[in-house]
Amino acid sequence: MKIIINSPSLDTDKNVSGISSITRFIINTNKAHKYIHFEIGKRDDDKRNSKWFLLIIKKYFKWFYLMALSKNTLIHFNLPFEKFAIIRDLPLILMSKMFCKPIVYHVHGGKFSMKKKLPLWMKYILMFIFNGKSAKIALSPVDKNFLQKRLNCKNIFVLSNCVDLKEATKFNREIGKNETPILLFMGRISFDKGIEDIFQAIEALKIQGYHSIKFIMAGKGPEEKLYVKKFTKLLEDRFEFKGVVSGIQKTQLLISCNIFLLPSLFEGLPMALLESMSFGLIPITTNVGSIKYLIENDINGILVRKNSYEEITRAIIKISQNIEYAQKLSNTARQCIFRNFDPNNYINQLNEIYKYESNHQFSCS
Repeated sequence: MKIIINSPSLDTDKNVSGISSITRFIINTNKAHKYIHFEIGKRDDDKRNSKWFLLIIKKYFKWFYLMALSKNTLIHFNLPFEKFAIIRDLPLILMSKMFCKPIVYHVHGGKFSMKKKLPLWMKYILMFIFNGKSAKIALSPVDKNFLQKRLNCKNIFVLSNCVDLKEATKFNREIGKNETPILLFMGRISFDKGIEDIFQAIEALKIQGYHSIKFIMAGKGPEEKLYVKKFTKLLEDRFEFKGVVSGIQKTQLLISCNIFLLPSLFEGLPMALLESMSFGLIPITTNVGSIKYLIENDINGILVRKNSYEEITRAIIKISQNIEYAQKLSNTARQCIFRNFDPNNYINQLNEIYKYESNHQFSCS
């Protein structure tokens, strides 16, 4: 079956995105279907100006052309719960419905999934989008509950994100006595990811005498230049900026670090978190989005409150002072991923969802 799947750019040099990561994984892993990737979404260096707006209009024409000429094609529509993304993607969804295409909606986390009360206009748009029997993919039970209770959605399948485990199977982490904490942040470098809280936590650790700590930042984003400068000034040669990493470079980075920091303000189910845990890094993260179904505090990671650098600081100290505790968290983090996020199971479940949707006929009346 031919499947049109949308996401931002799959080129990691142009875009750091969890949706791009899971899309890349699906295309590379699911050999049962032929995928056509449709790029929609802002690249990291793009600015929202008249040129960018004209590019979006061009994308609409390209999508219309795809819908008109593609026969026996299913749409795998990645939809982040972000205000602009929903408004931007609405014309694409309308055209898909107009041509009676079977659509699988893959719902990803965002600011709107965190709100207790949606703006009325946004609620009506989302209810219109999800109206009907089309399959909806939620990343966790909390996302499924959001779709059911607040948007009256039906036919929701829970399918957590997944990562390739081939390289992680070759590595087993052993935490040594007096091992230097090597902290890693990997992803989009922005305030929403808690990068300022990480900075304040490391600053507090340095004040308390933890001068051997090393911090590595990998990725790209709007606050990249600011925090490369701030961390360089704070840690000097104890800080490294890797930029966007992939392939063997990413594998080597995950092997060399031992603590993963992700104190985000909101999330879906971060690919970087799953990848780091598969290599036995100890996650210190916030209890947001679908993370609450992944991390058990003091079992396979440490949960901290949002905007609390103090809790991040205490968590790092606790890990660095107790080797048995650190090894337990590392082992259980890795086991959690291998037990619950098998790539073959993910693809099998995804194909069952495709089968359900392809057997469903739209009513175009």
